[in-house]
Amino acid sequence: MQPVDPNKLFDIFHKGDEAIYKEHGVKEALDSDYVLMGMVVRGVENFHLMDVMYSRQYPKEYKRNRKNIAIKYFCKLFSYLNRVKDHPISVIEEMENGFDLTQIVVALDFLREFFEKMEHYEKCAVLKTYIDACTTVKIEN
Repeated sequence: MQPVDPNKLFDIFHKGDEAIYKEHGVKEALDSDYVLMGMVVRGVENFHLMDVMYSRQYPKEYKRNRKNIAIKYFCKLFSYLNRVKDHPISVIEEMENGFDLTQIVVALDFLREFFEKMEHYEKCAVLKTYIDACTTVKIEN
């Protein structure tokens, strides 16, 4: 069995929504807060699926590289969140049309906990504003 190359594994994670939007000539969709936020939420969900697949297929090799892969992948997802322009409450209200608030909170809180363990507190603070926005929107509804 060949050793797992973390860069190639990351390429699989990296070839995500952004590449697909560009491939299909709708790059301008990447300026949409809804799309960017959706890529964050779906990205966390996709990570969990890929994590299980690689843990089963390459248990030893993947375990050695998992943390580095997760750091790269989650930093990429966070970069999408940084590109969101509108106020968090406005974004979350728009997200309600296609996502369950619980789904959004679970994904964002997972990222927050991950970055908290990494001591990236600035990222935690940004994520917390979106988590709080979900609570505000839920209370208003």
